[in-house]
Amino acid sequence: MPLYRADVYTHTGEKKQLRREAAGENELLRELMAQQYTILAIKEETPKKRWTLGGKTNTAKKLTLSEQHLYCTTLSSFMKSGLSMTEVLRLLQKQTRDKNLRPVYTQLRESVESGRSLAASMSALGVFRDSLVGMVESGEKSASLADILEKAGELISNEISLRRKIQSSLTYPILMLFVGIGVVIFLLSFVVPKLTALVVESGAQLPLITRILIAVSDAVRVGFFPVLATIIVIAYFMRTHKVKLPIKFHFFKDVRDNMSFALIFSQTGTLLKAGMPLVQALKLTEPLDPVKGRLPAVEEHIRQGYRFSQALEKEGSFPEEIVTIIRVGESGSNLPDSTLRLGASCWDYAQTSMQKWATLAEPAIILLMGVMVGFVVVAVLLPIFDLSSLAGQ
Repeated sequence: MPLYRADVYTHTGEKKQLRREAAGENELLRELMAQQYTILAIKEETPKKRWTLGGKTNTAKKLTLSEQHLYCTTLSSFMKSGLSMTEVLRLLQKQTRDKNLRPVYTQLRESVESGRSLAASMSALGVFRDSLVGMVESGEKSASLADILEKAGELISNEISLRRKIQSSLTYPILMLFVGIGVVIFLLSFVVPKLTALVVESGAQLPLITRILIAVSDAVRVGFFPVLATIIVIAYFMRTHKVKLPIKFHFFKDVRDNMSFALIFSQTGTLLKAGMPLVQALKLTEPLDPVKGRLPAVEEHIRQGYRFSQALEKEGSFPEEIVTIIRVGESGSNLPDSTLRLGASCWDYAQTSMQKWATLAEPAIILLMGVMVGFVVVAVLLPIFDLSSLAGQ
């Protein structure tokens, strides 16, 4: 929300300058009048385009997952000690040893002291993931920020663990893939032309597979470096301009959906545990849902008198298994715990699916390299065997 600066008189006649966030100037005006202030002037403050971190201009490079996990856990633990937000940020600024987090704490403290909320300050800084900013915003509005930050730390920790498992599973097959591709390029560029030249000079009829191999070898020798240079330029352009390929792997859709469900129901369950009404909890969870408009539709159904499970079913994009679990939780008057367990279950399912794909990658890459090398070997040896048989006759 935009930040406004208001010059006011209190009911005792004291002049003050306030900084408040509000959806609009009229809303802030009503809020100040309700607090018995006499308003002199209201002006919206223009946010800074860039922040300076450690004396250097920040280009909004995201913090790593490990740094965001450390931020969530330390901030949560300090807040539970009863300190104010500015005191917590000041302590963290002095005590942290992370060179990337120290300037972040400094800027957050200055922004919070100027009147912004923590979520707005994090969003303006631009180094946190959007889902974390959304969770912090809902935590501030529900007065359960410490618990929300603790839950966010758990989710980020689970994601770090999942990524490490996938990286360890894919390291060996990816190394094999690069080595295999290098071997195949070497064969096509240097070995195949010399061997096939002998066969071509003999005037013998070449098999189809050998003719295909020669064509591929010529293409690799002529176009390898231009194609490689083009790929490097395109990759650099996409990285600097943050362009994403419009390609989606549909076999990962189930994994993406379950990770989204895990965020939605973990956050909703945490807010329900804090005593928040269901509609308000869903409203605060909206920033975490990548499918825009889905949760507002569920909220509208609930306002019309439907139960949570019925609203999910009428919305139509939630699987029947999720609707059933929510229905059981409602029947047992244990909706917060059921929602939390559902979020954990969706996350476990996403982890298991990702681990499965990582495990299948190794034999798939080995099979692909075997086919490529086998094709080269057969294409080279087949005409040589034919020449040997003709020489024997």
